[in-house]
Amino acid sequence: MVREKILDLMAAQKGEYVSGELMSEQLHLTRAAIWKQIKVLKEAGFEIEAQTKMGYRLLHTPLSIDAWTIRHLLQTRQLGQKLDLHKDINSTNERAKELAMQGADHGTVVLSERQSTGRGRMQRWWEAPTGGLWMSVILKPKLSLADASKITLCTGVAVADAITAVCKIKVGIKWPNDLVYQGQKLVGILAEVVGEWNTVQTMVVGIGVNVNFTREELSKDLLAATLQDLTGIKWDLNVLAAKILEQLEEELISLETRGFAALRERWMQRAVGIGQNALILQGKQTLEGIIQGISLDGELIVKIGAKNHIFSAGEVRVRSTNGTYF
Repeated sequence: MVREKILDLMAAQKGEYVSGELMSEQLHLTRAAIWKQIKVLKEAGFEIEAQTKMGYRLLHTPLSIDAWTIRHLLQTRQLGQKLDLHKDINSTNERAKELAMQGADHGTVVLSERQSTGRGRMQRWWEAPTGGLWMSVILKPKLSLADASKITLCTGVAVADAITAVCKIKVGIKWPNDLVYQGQKLVGILAEVVGEWNTVQTMVVGIGVNVNFTREELSKDLLAATLQDLTGIKWDLNVLAAKILEQLEEELISLETRGFAALRERWMQRAVGIGQNALILQGKQTLEGIIQGISLDGELIVKIGAKNHIFSAGEVRVRSTNGTYF
């Protein structure tokens, strides 16, 4: 696209001016056509300074999701090399599953500015207003189905580390698929197998991060937090998306080559609730015990009475005894 080529020319100058004449020669466009494209870029959120006789220079990229900006930031080998962007979508996971069934490559990423019918674990609705980071990644890992089930844990570590690196906030991981801050949910993760694992070996991982909106935009009954509320800052969603993809690629390669033991150790270091009393909600039954950590199969270990019990992610929900997310 012409607009991306204009951005490439400005980005190559690292904040210096690029003359309209040079752009015109390089792109075989009139100066008027260049100006029209610059205007469109400004409307999309790019801050571009124009000076007579000097040209144009790129000052800032948009905070909202933008394909060129993500590609410019990415340091990955595979994840995010193909992007599928939307203004509004029912569910990034559903779109990613459609693309996967059509043969989309490993690492293809679906992003949307908002979702209308996003889902969390156990088919619960996930609220996804404009300003959040809503994305799904198509993965074709070199893993057995048993190890592929640990990708949720792998993603939790990756997203926690990315948020810490970008926003300087230390978030905790609540088994199996939430990231929390002081008892409030900040991130949800949903991994789903596409087709039969023995033949397709494809998984879609949805990641939802509450970023540039306030808590008031979510339902009152949710124990939720947003990065904007926590920091008072509106964050660059492209920077955060790129960092998450980089961390996820590292964690996935580690899981494929080193196995789960190393990942389990990193997960335990970031986990919340270990050693604390917890309520285990299993259907209509509520059990109480002390969280011990996770097993080498990624299952939750809870001490109830004098005995350790093992729970899989599909059968229980976990709360602290005061009803929060620890």
